This record gives sequence, C-alpha cells and structure tokens, in this order.
Amino acid sequence: MNATSAQTESIDPNNAATPSNATTPSNLATVATLAPSAFSSLNADDPIPANWEDRAQKAWSYYLEEPLVSNAINAWHTFSIGEEIRLSSDDDGLKEQAEELADRLDISGWLKDMILQLLIKGDAFAFKQPDLSDLTAVNPLSIRVKYHQGRLIKVEQRPENQFEHDWLSLPLHQVCHLKWNAPSFSPRGNSMVLPAFRDIDILRDYRRAEQAIAKRWATPLRLIKVGGAFGPKIIMPDQTMLESVRDMINRMDMKSGLVVPYYVSVETHGTESHVLNTEAKVHETKEDIMVALGMSRSLISGDGPNFATASISLQKMLIMIKEIKKSAKKMLRWVFDDWLDANGYDRRSLQYHFNDLDPTDAIDFKRILLELYDRNLISRKSLQLKMDLDPDREKTNQANEAKDISISDDREVKNLLAAVASGIISPETARNLLNLKDSLDPGEWTEALKEKTMGQLHCDQCAHFNGDTNHCGIHDAERAFDEPSCRFFEANPAALHV
Repeated sequence: MNATSAQTESIDPNNAATPSNATTPSNLATVATLAPSAFSSLNADDPIPANWEDRAQKAWSYYLEEPLVSNAINAWHTFSIGEEIRLSSDDDGLKEQAEELADRLDISGWLKDMILQLLIKGDAFAFKQPDLSDLTAVNPLSIRVKYHQGRLIKVEQRPENQFEHDWLSLPLHQVCHLKWNAPSFSPRGNSMVLPAFRDIDILRDYRRAEQAIAKRWATPLRLIKVGGAFGPKIIMPDQTMLESVRDMINRMDMKSGLVVPYYVSVETHGTESHVLNTEAKVHETKEDIMVALGMSRSLISGDGPNFATASISLQKMLIMIKEIKKSAKKMLRWVFDDWLDANGYDRRSLQYHFNDLDPTDAIDFKRILLELYDRNLISRKSLQLKMDLDPDREKTNQANEAKDISISDDREVKNLLAAVASGIISPETARNLLNLKDSLDPGEWTEALKEKTMGQLHCDQCAHFNGDTNHCGIHDAERAFDEPSCRFFEANPAALHV
C-alpha cells in the first residue's frame, strides 16, 4: 500500500465504500478549508460602478462628505458663475421686465443648482411651464432618457414615493438636458468627480488606518506579570496573590509611583514598534484627487518643472471655466428666448453677465491689446472680440448714447480742440457741441475753455506771442512757436481761424 492510500484509510477507516486510492481532503488542511468570506472586507473592489445611477449617487455622496470634492466643485462654480446673474439691454423697458422675471423665478439659485448637478452628477435637467410660471431643476436620478442618432426623443420621470413602473412622460419642448464631458450620442454625461473615485477610496482607507493606529497608541495593552523564575527560586502566584496585586494597582495614585514586590512587573504592548506613516500618503492622495477634479498640480502643491508648465495648466483651467460659462448661457437662453419671442423682442437684445472670479490677472493682456489697437495693428472689431465683447452690440449701444459732448469729458474736449485748431470745424460748431451759449465772444470762450487748452495748444496760437521775433510778452523771453501753451494763454482769433 502506498502512502496516499494509507493516509486515506487512516482518515476514514469506517467508510467501506471509500476506495483505497481515493483522494479525500485532510482534516488538518485548515488553509484549504478557510471560509472564502473571511477576508472579503479587505478585497480591493473596483470603486467605479458600472451603472450611471450608481456613479451619480456615489459622486453626490462624495460631494457631501469629502471637503476636497466640495471645495473643488464650489471653486469651479464660483470661478465661472459667481454669485448673481446680471441682465443688460439697450431697451430699458425690456431690462426691467427681464429682471422682474429673473427675481420671480430665482434664476440665480436655479442656475447654481443646475451647474452643481451638471458637474457632480454629469447631467442637468430642467423643466419649465410654457408661460414661465414655474421653473424647476429636476434631479437627474429621477429621469430616464432615450436618444436616437444624437437627438433626444423621449424623457420620462419617476415621481417621488411611486413604484418603479410609474413613469411620467415629459414634453420635450419643456425639458432642457445638458451633459458634461460626453459626446452628443451618449444618453448620459460623466461626473467631474468620476476620475477621483479610486483616490478617494484610498484616502478613506488611509483614514481608517490612521484611526486604528491612533486608537492603538491611545489605549496600549498593558500586561501585569506576577511571579516567575528569579535565580534558583520560582514563585508560583496563587489567587490570593493575584487579587492582592490587582487591588494594589487599582487603588494607586496615577500621579505618584507605586512600590511593588520584586516579582511584580508590567509590560506594555502597542507603542514599541514602528507604525505606518500615513501622513505622506494622505498628502499625495489629496493632490491626486485635486488633479482628478481638474485642478493643476502646480497650483496645489507649488511643484512643477518650470513656470511655462504652470502657465499652460492655468490656461487649461481658464478654458474649462469658459466651457462652464457656455453651459450656463445655454440654460439662460433656453429660459429667456421663448419669453423674448412671445413679447416681440429680438433674442440678441438681452445680454447675460456673470460676476465671476478670474483666477488670473488679465490687465497686462488687455494693455497689450490696447497698444496694438493704438498702433493700428489690429482692428476695433478684433479688439472687442479679444475682450469678449460683441462688436455689433457695442456698435448699437454707441449709437444709442447721447450725441452731446460734455465739457467734463477730457478726451472728447481734447479731440474737439484739436479739430478747431486744425481748422476742421469752426468755434461756433464746437460751442454748439459743448452746449455753450452762442453769445460768448472769443474772449469769454477763451476763459471758459482755458482749463481745457492748457498744454493742448501752442504758443503761436496765443495773442501774447510775436511770430516775427518769436518773443513772448508775458515771459519776456524767446520761445518756440510749437511749445505748449501756459496758463497765461489768450486765444489769437487769426491763429485759431476764428
């Protein structure tokens, strides 16, 4: 008989039906008979659910529970939208009506809810009444949609406290569906929190490890040893000795020492060995989460190969902010366009402005654009487009502004005086543009504009200047004809073409 058959027969000698060469598991093989669920809680499962509904619920729970996620999402919302939506129009009556409608529907609060749903869950749904009596931001988890060739063809909603088969069909012209980071043919969008799912689960594991270590260090295991071998003598404690030592330790003063017999000793376990250093791991994981949420690592940790990389990352964030603004403007147009058509207004007559926060300083960039425009290197239309202005709208606004020139407008008065000095227009025309009295003689006209003419006209246009000898009667000195005029300027009608 071989060893295998001998072992088999010794395991089950009473079972006559068991053949001698059968292979039966040994009762001593405890590793093979362990319950498979003993370490199931330690398995590394995939943290990204397969269903969109589960992903959206998980992203929303992370937004509510994780400060990193909520701060990042709120930062994107603040950078792109700001606190309140402002409306502007060249028609004052239209602007007043639109502001009343925005206040009644709470457009700012509604838009904030929509943007948060869009970024956190990846989807944003809105429902409006045809007469704009009500505007609602719908929970995307209560909606199911159907797309055909990239077009929305069916929208259904499951009301609260209803069975699963009770779905209500919603009119498509009253529904707005926006998706984040998804193609047009995809029925659902993707959450901004989705790339951070794995890192957030790892961060929570580190937190649990830190908590377990902290509890272990705060409550170490202390063992009191009584008796033992002391040279040739062995002390065997009885129950009376153990109870006596126990009572002695329980009654001791924690602020002072305790004198015990030589056969009593204390051993402390839990603080004598090295533990996991989770602080560095938590720091790295937090950086990974912020990068997954769209932030630049160089802005978070200050690290980076050079300034150019940080600048490119910042530009990428600015482009992302513009994408969120584009979605917000699409929502606002969906609300106001039908209302404008119903009231007989042009859709372009109402503009939307956000009091957003720009993470970069664009003053230098705008200064460069103005310098290029002053040197005739770019057109006015290009300048306005670079500054996110609509050229047609600005042209209409300029045409609707008042034609009269205020005497307090230094720039316009400067141009007007230059035109008078060049002979392009007459002083009478200039007086009419400035709304000055027609009865003013040249002397009074000079006094009225003396503050505007200082430094703008030249000595050859002054009555105190002798053009033949280049001599100034006030300063009693020779002066150049093209020197700027001083505060003693008196207009020379012949030089000013009066």
